[in-house]
Amino acid sequence: MSSKLMLVLFVMAVLMTSIVAATIPAASALTSRNSFNDNHYTASRSGGPKICGDHRCAPGEFEKMQEALAQAQMKGKTGTTAPTTPTPPTPTPPTTMPSMNGTSTTMPAMSVCPTVKGTLINAGVPSTVIAKVMADLGCS
Repeated sequence: MSSKLMLVLFVMAVLMTSIVAATIPAASALTSRNSFNDNHYTASRSGGPKICGDHRCAPGEFEKMQEALAQAQMKGKTGTTAPTTPTPPTPTPPTTMPSMNGTSTTMPAMSVCPTVKGTLINAGVPSTVIAKVMADLGCS
């Protein structure tokens, strides 16, 4: 009698498993999509719900947050908020050196001398060559 009971339980288990397997759909990458709502909202995205930190904004909360942000960014600034046009620096005219061999040469601006010297030193050029180049440029 025990063997009949075991056989009935086994048959019931197989039937239940086959019914469950037939009614639950299998996952498949080939299943077509019906919903294409993949919207992910952030605070910088225009449209959609307004985001305040880590939650959706309550009515009026977004405007208060934007105002507080603008005030924090303007903190410490003085003067007008209108953009100003920067004035370009006035260039220093080159100094004309006395003519050599019938041609006049212009001395470079003094800001070039340290740059050239530093570049030559970093390149590992011998000091005698550096002194000659600096003298040819008219740098002291």
